[in-house]
Amino acid sequence: MSYVDEVIAKVVEQNPSEPEFHQAVKEVLESLRVVIEANEEKYRKSNVSMEECHRLADELDMLMQEKRLYVNPDLKIADLASVLNVSPYTLSYVFNQFLNKNYYDYLNDYRIAEFKRLLNEDEYSKYTLSALAELCGFSSRTSFFPILKRQLE
Repeated sequence: MSYVDEVIAKVVEQNPSEPEFHQAVKEVLESLRVVIEANEEKYRKSNVSMEECHRLADELDMLMQEKRLYVNPDLKIADLASVLNVSPYTLSYVFNQFLNKNYYDYLNDYRIAEFKRLLNEDEYSKYTLSALAELCGFSSRTSFFPILKRQLE
């Protein structure tokens, strides 16, 4: 019995008189299974070791802290992969499977941290929020504010 089938059985057992609810849970779990299997298939042929993931993640963090690459609003995963001398596929694997976040979430974490740092600096006290966001690598107010809101929740 698969995990999805076990969950469905428990739902039916706990709510025996709600067949519509059972069906809704089953559909959600089936959709989730499809997404998980697709993600596993995407990286099935990857031969990136855990040691390599650790090394790349450490090197990536060092690059971000020392070179502040995240302030470039046009930075692409291929550019970053080139700096690290790895393929974009390998770097994508590190983000999604090892760090458990996508490339843009990773960049935006650094950008928001930089934004918070600038807010506390006297020399930036006269800047607007939009100007500070641009200094941190956000390309527009439209992209910045929803990300800031998510980070503050």
